[in-house]
Amino acid sequence: MNTSRRFLFGALAVAATAMLVGPVSAQKDAGSKARGEATVPFWSSKASQRHFENARNYSYDFRGYVQANPKPSPAVVKEVTTGIGHNLAEAKKHLAQMKKDFATNKSAVTAIEGLEKQVAAAYEHHDKLMACCNDATFDAMKTMTCCDDLGAEMDKILDSHTKLMDSLAPKHAAPAKK
Repeated sequence: MNTSRRFLFGALAVAATAMLVGPVSAQKDAGSKARGEATVPFWSSKASQRHFENARNYSYDFRGYVQANPKPSPAVVKEVTTGIGHNLAEAKKHLAQMKKDFATNKSAVTAIEGLEKQVAAAYEHHDKLMACCNDATFDAMKTMTCCDDLGAEMDKILDSHTKLMDSLAPKHAAPAKK
């Protein structure tokens, strides 16, 4: 093989190696900090929010269902109460992980503990909703009130969660005026 071909194959080998090794050793891009990846553990933060939203949506949707169907299907009642309970349990699990993720941030831990207390209150509303649904003399108005109470508690939780996430997001300086 002549020298120019050896050089060409050598250059291709180096380029191929660089392409394979590059992504493995790549650092986060410049925008990662702006997106909050450097400071806010993404999964538990977003997952807890998603579960809070799902529990809230279940409660408000069920209220609408009961308003339209004063004698709800037992299958729907079971699906809703199970779904709300599942979402509250998953959110609680993710809050525990967030508390570990932010263990060194006392204000974050305090806010998370406040959220945990709110979740305990949401569980109480969930229990009342289940009692309404399991009552032999199903009362649609009472059940809709239970749904409203649970939904209102979930709205408070989501508001507190949003404030927590905003406090943990990186602060950016305002752009200079021209």
